[in-house]
Amino acid sequence: MRIGLLGGTFNPIHRAHVQMARIARDEANLDLVLLMVAADPPHKRVDGEVPSSERLRLAQLALSGEERMQASDLEIRRGGKSYTLLTLLELKERYPNDTISIVIGSDTLADLPNWYHPDEVLALADVLCVPRIGIDEHDAETAQMLRERFGARVRLLSAKADMISSSEIRRRLQEGLPTEDWMPGPVEQAVYEGGEYFPAEVRALQEKCRAALSAKRYRHVCGTMRAAAQLAVFWKQDEKRARIAALLHDCAKCLDPLAQEVLSGDESGIAPVHHAFAGAVLAKMEYGVTDETILRAIRLHTTGEWGMSDFDALIYTADLVEPTRTFPGVEEYRAHLSADIDAFMHDSLARVCGLIEKKGWKRHPASMRAIEYYEEKQRAKNARNTNHLNQTEENN
Repeated sequence: MRIGLLGGTFNPIHRAHVQMARIARDEANLDLVLLMVAADPPHKRVDGEVPSSERLRLAQLALSGEERMQASDLEIRRGGKSYTLLTLLELKERYPNDTISIVIGSDTLADLPNWYHPDEVLALADVLCVPRIGIDEHDAETAQMLRERFGARVRLLSAKADMISSSEIRRRLQEGLPTEDWMPGPVEQAVYEGGEYFPAEVRALQEKCRAALSAKRYRHVCGTMRAAAQLAVFWKQDEKRARIAALLHDCAKCLDPLAQEVLSGDESGIAPVHHAFAGAVLAKMEYGVTDETILRAIRLHTTGEWGMSDFDALIYTADLVEPTRTFPGVEEYRAHLSADIDAFMHDSLARVCGLIEKKGWKRHPASMRAIEYYEEKQRAKNARNTNHLNQTEENN
């Protein structure tokens, strides 16, 4: 067989890692590409000390459905420093008649002479170099230097992989920022559900929330966090507040219905909205949240209300369109997201209320007030635009 070895901490794995493996597999006609998850990399600390078992799990998720590619725990099981030489020697024992190639990016090619016993590494394995978009590392000159110095067998591949940084992904996750679809969807969802890349205070809230919710509800909550991160940037809202509000918006959802009603203080008799009102109370009492902006957004995430803020609208919308949602029509809501928050909220509230009425259910008065509020805002906006147009015509 022709085997490719793509090593790294994968902390976390991202789309460019998968791209590199695909490019090497296809261009070099490899029978198998092993993504070797390092247990203890010799050249750097695993930032955040994310366990190797978790990094392996994420790599396995990233490769789900990929042909002739798999994540390997060989270095994890071996323990100690994850030197490529030791891995190659072990692979040579397992596959004595097979050809092994190291798969690396342009940003790593020039560093090969600094590896542990590079002469032995390059005697055991060929090198497949995948160029990275936006980087000019003088690959041809570097490859020639490796050939002359070590007798290396280096092949520069033609297709390029994106330049994505795991460290930048970690930074953005710490700050509550979106990760720009840099990770495969299942990996991003798993990262949010696991919480290993979040600040300690967020992880503490997350573990408490996980214990209080069903697995399905917790998955939805983490999807809402993903959507809130994107919307916070899109609608220019506070990302860290949005993360907490999204995490706790359904914290009362799995309480007994009577407990929800009592905590909610709502007298409408509409049980499906009680968890939102109760959630604001629970977030303060049990989770220690004192930020009224967050608490109000949790309270209004199901019904809306007259005078709701753009931050309230963000949490309402994140709950509605988060990526794990599959209800009929959810793609239409996602497709109509725009910079005009007021227009989106009016249309969404009206549509939701219309569906509720169609099913013969009772609409909550707060939702009706919210629709009226956005209608009033639209009328005021139209009046301002008309006045501005008239003023412009008079000036001309």
